[in-house]
Amino acid sequence: MYDIIVIGAGPAGLSAAITARARNLSVLVVSNKPQESPLAKSRLIDNYPGLPQVSGLKLLEEMLAHTHALGAVFHYDRVISVLPLGDSFSVTTGSKVLDARAVILAPGAQLAQPFEGEAAYLGRGVSYCATCDGMLYRDSTVCVVGLNSESVEEANFLAGIGAKVVYLAKKAPTGLADTILVEEGSLVEIKGDLMGLTGLTFKNKATQKIESIPCAGVFILRPSIAPDALIPGLELSDGFIRVDNKMRTNLSGIFAAGDCAGKPLQIAKAVGEGQLATFSAVEFLAG
Repeated sequence: MYDIIVIGAGPAGLSAAITARARNLSVLVVSNKPQESPLAKSRLIDNYPGLPQVSGLKLLEEMLAHTHALGAVFHYDRVISVLPLGDSFSVTTGSKVLDARAVILAPGAQLAQPFEGEAAYLGRGVSYCATCDGMLYRDSTVCVVGLNSESVEEANFLAGIGAKVVYLAKKAPTGLADTILVEEGSLVEIKGDLMGLTGLTFKNKATQKIESIPCAGVFILRPSIAPDALIPGLELSDGFIRVDNKMRTNLSGIFAAGDCAGKPLQIAKAVGEGQLATFSAVEFLAG
């Protein structure tokens, strides 16, 4: 049981973790690999105070080194859900269930819009985790929508447990099992009926025509999941997590900081909000 779990290892999340360790709190940072983040791919940053002409990767590496030096624990995986359990929270990733007394959300801005039909069939055929829900689809046809670096591994897992897998992506990847059918194209709509999901339509890359794939399940494997899909009841405003001036969300014990909490999408703002979110988490834990 950690005092705080921070979701995200960008400037906001690392600032929150550094502040938590300065207060001698136990903190776990859960994140995709930081080197895959948009910040790491930024060639030049010239408006972060005191560090002109720094690359995004260099700035991120310095923040990571600082956080590690203070004793924060890191777990690199994709968060699937956050559930309140009375006086604590359970954070589920693809491989573990983690517990904390408070949660700080700092996953960055969710730039991808949900697909048509995604929300309607979430939990009724739409899933974000093959290792979590794959067993439900033995001997059934499923479609994996590959949008992150782990998609091939999860598609192979599904094929390995007996599912008939169709892999949909803009470009066919390497490393897929021989039994997996590959379709190059873009997801258009997820379809179903009162009983649940029945298939999807996609735009074929080669023909530019709309085609159908009948299936029992669709695994959408993005780098991250939208915050309101992670946590039932979390309030948004214009696509960002709604917070007050202390970075508190509408859910007690859950805080948010950085790009996920609204514009401007700036590193300096994210760092300050991460610190403020931890201050509010400290108040919550003490009270």
